[in-house]
This record gives sequence, C-alpha cells and structure tokens, in this order.
Amino acid sequence: MTESIPAVRRNGLLQSCEPCRKSKLKCDHARPVCGRCTAKNRTQGCFYHPAPMTKQATASQTRPVKRPRTESSNSSPSSVSAAEFPGLRVTSQPPSVTPGYLGSTSFSAVFSEHRTDISFEEDNAANSGALAKPLDRFRLQSALEVLKFLHQSTICDSLIRQFYAGHLMAAVSNIIMEAILQSLRRVLDSLDPGLNFESQLQNLAYQIFRSSAHPLTAHSSMTVEEYCASFTGENLRWEAVGIILATSGIALLSSSESDPGLIRVAPDAQARDLLQAQVIEASSICLGFCDTSTSVNELLGFYQYNDMLLRTQYYGDTSYLAWRRLGGLTATIYAAGLHQESTRAQDCPPFLHQWRMVCFASAFYADKCLSTFVGRPPFINYRYCSLSPPLDLSDEDLIAGGERLNQAISKLDAAGWNPQGNDLRVSMKRLRFLLAVLREQALEIALGTFDETDILQKYNKVIETARDMWDACPTHLRYDKYVSTEDDSMSITFARRHIYLDYLYTLFLVQRMVVKRTNTGHEALFSTSREVLSIILEVTNDRDPRVDISRHQSWVVLYYGLPSASILAFELLRQTQEPGPHPVMLPRAEVIRNLSIFVSCLSWVARPGQGNYRTCKAVEKKLSDILDQILDPQPIQRDYLGGDNDGLYSLLNWYSPDNWEFDPFEFPSNDGFPY
Repeated sequence: MTESIPAVRRNGLLQSCEPCRKSKLKCDHARPVCGRCTAKNRTQGCFYHPAPMTKQATASQTRPVKRPRTESSNSSPSSVSAAEFPGLRVTSQPPSVTPGYLGSTSFSAVFSEHRTDISFEEDNAANSGALAKPLDRFRLQSALEVLKFLHQSTICDSLIRQFYAGHLMAAVSNIIMEAILQSLRRVLDSLDPGLNFESQLQNLAYQIFRSSAHPLTAHSSMTVEEYCASFTGENLRWEAVGIILATSGIALLSSSESDPGLIRVAPDAQARDLLQAQVIEASSICLGFCDTSTSVNELLGFYQYNDMLLRTQYYGDTSYLAWRRLGGLTATIYAAGLHQESTRAQDCPPFLHQWRMVCFASAFYADKCLSTFVGRPPFINYRYCSLSPPLDLSDEDLIAGGERLNQAISKLDAAGWNPQGNDLRVSMKRLRFLLAVLREQALEIALGTFDETDILQKYNKVIETARDMWDACPTHLRYDKYVSTEDDSMSITFARRHIYLDYLYTLFLVQRMVVKRTNTGHEALFSTSREVLSIILEVTNDRDPRVDISRHQSWVVLYYGLPSASILAFELLRQTQEPGPHPVMLPRAEVIRNLSIFVSCLSWVARPGQGNYRTCKAVEKKLSDILDQILDPQPIQRDYLGGDNDGLYSLLNWYSPDNWEFDPFEFPSNDGFPY
C-alpha cells in the first residue's frame, strides 16, 4: 500500500495488518510493512485491509453508526495515545544513555586513562537505537504551530540574510545559516496545502523529532556538505529550526521600521509587536524540544547562544529569563566538552574544530558580559577551560582544507593574527574572546575577596596584560589607532568602537576597585572614565536608516557610559563642595559639557515601550540633580554623598532592587548587548 497515514478504526484504535489481526498479535502499525511481519520475514503477506470486518449488509441488518467517543471520555488533557494521532511516534533516548563530556574526576576516568592497557568492548548504548514513546498532545500541537509559523513567515529568511549582510560578529557561520535556510525552505515549500496539509505537517514533525533524538556525529574526513546534511533535509533537527527562529528574532528587533519587507507583513506597530512575540514564543517551544533530547553538540550551543541574545534584547539584560538561558548555554558547553581543546578537536575536520572554538568563545564572552552587567560571578570559569582563541582564518579557507588551509595558516603572524585583515568577522570574534579572558580576571578583583596587599599585585598584572595584548592587536582592529576611510560602513566602525570600549571598561573595573579599596589610583580611573564617556557620545551620534540600533545604543549608554559618567559626576561634585586642594583636578568645563550631553542622550536614547526606557529616565533624573548641584552649589546633602562619603555606591547602586520604584520584570525590553 502507498497510504502514508495508518487508518483509524471506528473504536479509535489504529488498524492492524491482516496477519497480526487474524493471529490476535500486537501490531506496531508501521507502513507499508509492520515490524512484526518484517521480523518474521513475511513481508509479502502483510497488508492492511480497508474494511476487514464488514459484510454485505441488507436493509434489515442496517443499524445506526456508533457515536465516537469524545476526548473527555477517554483521555486526559495532558497526554494522548498514539492512536489519536496516527503515525506520530517520537523516538527519544533515556537521559542516562549519553552523559556527554566526562572529565578526569568522573566515575569512568580511570578506565578511560587505561584504554591502551586493557581490552574491553565499548558501550554502544548511545548508538543502539532509540526507545519509542508516545508523543503527547501538547508537544505535537506546539510542533505543528512552529512549523506552520515558519511555513507562512517567509519574511524570516530575508530578515536573516539582511542581518548577516551588515553584521560583523555573528556567532553562527553564514555557511551553516545558509544551509539551514535553504533546506528548511525547500522542505516547507514541498508541502502541498491542498492535500491533507495537517497530515503532512505531522509527518514532518515526526521526522524532526526522530532526527533530533540521535546524536550529531562527525568524523575527521567529513566535508562541509556532509556536516550540513547531518542536520538539514531528511535529517532536519530542532536545533537547526531553533537557530532560524532565534536569529530571525534578533534580526527583527534590529530591523528598521521603514524596512519595505517588514512593512509588507507587519504594516503597523501592533502587527510588528505580534510578530516579535510569535518568533520569541516559537523559539522557546523549539528550545523545549531540544531540552528533552539527550544530545549535546555545538549546534545546540549556537542555538542557545542566539536564543539567550534574543532574551536580552526582548526582556532586558537584567532579566532573570536571560540569565537562566545563559545557565542553560553553560551546561551545554560543559556537557559537550567545548571548554576543552582535546574534546573540541576530537575526530572532526578543521572547519568544525574552529566552529566549535567559535561556539565556546561566543558563550564565554556572553557570560562575562552579562556577569559584569548584573555584578554576579560568571558561569564559565576560565581556570577550567582551554583558552586558545579561534584562528584568524576565513570560513572559505577552513572548508577548502588541504594546501589552501596550510598556506592561510602559514601567513598568520607570531600572535596568530592575519596581518592582511581580509575577514573582519573572524578577527573581531577572536579579539573579543581575548578581551573576555581579561574581563574575567578583572571580575575576580571586582567581585572576589582579597587582602589589600594582594589587590595591588593583581591590579598591576591585569593592567599590564591587557595593555600588552591590546598593543599586539593588528592596527586595523584598533579603534584608537585605525584611520577610518570612506569605505568603512557604520557596522565596521561600531564594531571597532564597541571592542575598544570592552578593553577600556576592563581597565575601568580594575581601577575602580583599587580606588574603592585602597584609595589610590584616582588619576588612572578618571582618565579612563573621560575617554569612555567621550566615545559613548560618539556612539549616540551614529545613525543608519537601514538598521535600528537604538536598542544597542541604550544598552551601551547604560553599560559602559553610566558608570564612567557617575564617577566623573561625583568627583566633580566633591571638588565643587569640598575645599581644595584636590590630588587630581578634573577639567571642569570639559566634564560638565560631556555630562550635559550624556544626560541629554538619556532622555531620547530609549523610546517608550522599550525595556530600558524607564531605567534611562530614572538615571537621567538623578544625574540631572547632580549636575544642578555642580552648577548651582547648595549646602552638602547626605542624600547625595551618602553616609560613607561615597555617593556612587549609595545613590547609583543599580544592582539593588530597593532603589527602584518599579518591577523591571513588568517591562519587556527590546534592548540587549550587541553580539
């Protein structure tokens, strides 16, 4: 038979094949031949009779058809038997089958270290096939809704391609993204809405669940085409679907309201808000499907990274939802062994090795970025990780392999940089990772507990290492050395400027803690603060009609600009209200001018409805009051300078919920750190 969907009997059960029915044996209802008949080698006799129990009825024998049972009479709202959704059985593995990366203290470490000394059979349970269990109604319906949304929302494809055309620091390689986009669109376009569309979607969902239940494997001789085929086409996985959803959400939040394609599908603000909510919900559903799988791999890591970025942009960087997503990403990084070089390079081609390094580097950077923003210890501890950065090589050289790859590697300088600077995307990701390592060392000083004698030693070491690393960077990556040209796009300038702010802010964090704990080093802190503030004012002047960067601007203003502006504002207030002489005199006119512009930026950088809007308005009010005190001195008020004579940590304590008169979780944010 060619029928793809098994028939359902009048009593609601799946129809059995004739050999099983007549023998009164349990049939697994597989088509075209059931599993029992296949095992007994009687495939020729296995068929499904269209009406096995019917007879030629006479008029006297006719009786009313039995009323079918309702849902409430034979099923619970949370689960449903496979009979109610014919042909839909997912395959999944028990959690204990694939434990993932096991380190040197694991229960099996001794056996692993003596593999060459003894002979024993490998445990093939992970590859022995999946266990079948029914698909509950909620997961099935959710999967169908996700696929329907992607089938209808072709705008996602164009948004992603437009986003990649102007973005320099995307974690997922464009080769992977394009392979998934093309494959997913082919699969969805092959569905015929006129021929039982719902059943076709069910079959597709079943296929994706089945593929996602198996580990994603690789081997050293694998080509990039083979690698992409392992999670696209017939092997399409929920991780791949999720990458499309999360990336399209990020692209949507970064798209200009005047974008023609977006106006066509979402002509007004309400329609755009609905589209954003649908993308975010679909990504959450997909991630839930991945959570039930036992497979951990770099593809899941890429997906979780993009989904976490989407949460920061929609709910805000202080959102617990985003913080939880970062925790999930960290669990995948560790379980997949991506934090260890030996595991990243294990039995895989060079291009996959480098992509795994990019996955780890991206997660590592995001961890340090969010940890700094909320003042919490990082999830990923650099002391337990292999910290080699990705090579400064283009994807084209990586996938070419062979002699071309060897030649590209030979052209790198002693520090591992490509002096020609042909691919800024790879270079930027590499530099950002190196800065993230320094950031964690700065966080150790800022968040850790040390004796006063140790703090200065650690301070000097971090500062020296940071400056040596920055001096070793190629000139074309350094915002402070590079001379821009007319060919430079706004995205290139923004990327250089943003990375330079990362470098300066690491210095700022260390310098601030030294001043706070030892009351020394004020000059270095004020100098760094002034430079950061001047760059922030340059960032707020950037305009691009094709891209909406307001969300990034408000985040940059709060993340980098506010601490620096606060340091300068309180020092200037102190110098105004306290008689001199002062150890370090600030240039009063310059600081007041820049602070006034900064306060003005806070009034418009975040629009109403965006998550950072209320925060920016609250900050604007407090800094305006301080500027008023500087320009029109009044008697000293303890409310400003605080009982400990340190107003920065009492008035502008952003991490204390007691300082806010609103609940930040009530205001969904469209702001997040650029990635």
